[in-house]
Amino acid sequence: MQSLAYNFILNIWIMKRVDETFVQGQVTLNRLTQAEADMILATPQND
Repeated sequence: MQSLAYNFILNIWIMKRVDETFVQGQVTLNRLTQAEADMILATPQND
């Protein structure tokens, strides 16, 4: 089960509000697992 942080960060990633550095920083802060970050980064962003 994914965390609320995962769903929120995924949405702002898709909307291009954050970059890869931000997503990886959430792993450092223990808000995401590395696997969740990898899934987010593999998701295409809107044009």
